Amino acid sequence: MTKPMRIRWLGACLASLAGASACVKATFVPTGGASPPKAPDCQIQVFSSAVPDRPYEEMGIVEGEGSLWKADLEDVLPKLKEEACLAGGDAIIMQSNNTFAEGEDGVRVQRITATVIRWRGK
Repeated sequence: MTKPMRIRWLGACLASLAGASACVKATFVPTGGASPPKAPDCQIQVFSSAVPDRPYEEMGIVEGEGSLWKADLEDVLPKLKEEACLAGGDAIIMQSNNTFAEGEDGVRVQRITATVIRWRGK
């Protein structure tokens, strides 16, 4: 996410405080072949400590961010999985998971990056 986009996103998140909601967002960037989208709540496998032991192809990268009190893995992961479904993926391979403070007020932000994959030979 570019710095101007992040600033607008964080501004929107902070503005939403009046409505008592925090921001969770995910975006998919294709890097491989396309697949038809699946339902947003499809079943997505998550690989965090090893790569799958069956053949797969990479479809793209999904990046998720959460802020304020929605800045934990369990808050951001559902959005990552939703984006993977909409991209037509079968699973995600976790790449990075970082928590940091941003802005003058030190707003807590969680950023997670994962590779979206689909099984070969389905």
